[in-house]
Amino acid sequence: MGVFSVQVKLKNWQNQFLPDDKKGEDVVCDALVDSGTAELGLPVGIISRLKLEELDKVRVCTAGGGEHEYRIFGIVELEVKGRTCHVHAIELPHGAEPLLGAVPLEEMDWHISPLQKKLLPKSTFS
Repeated sequence: MGVFSVQVKLKNWQNQFLPDDKKGEDVVCDALVDSGTAELGLPVGIISRLKLEELDKVRVCTAGGGEHEYRIFGIVELEVKGRTCHVHAIELPHGAEPLLGAVPLEEMDWHISPLQKKLLPKSTFS
């Protein structure tokens, strides 16, 4: 369950291959650090701004016990405090808070400190 938020920088990784009129915008926003979430979750509005491509669909069990089908988009270049990774994003409903899950945090080598309400580096790489 999320207990704090961090600023994230989001880019459509495919922008480097697209003509200017097809590129998505870069987005800076706060995301809830949520160890109960596996992936990066983005609301539909942010996915639209990034102009991400739909890649697949997945069935997800939510914390409330419900099972839902969500679309998967990508590829997102995600930066948190100077550390970067490339991940897929699961579409969240319009107006939902972005969620930063365990997989991207692990890829960037961050440790969640719920007591200090911050991310701590597991190693010193940047």
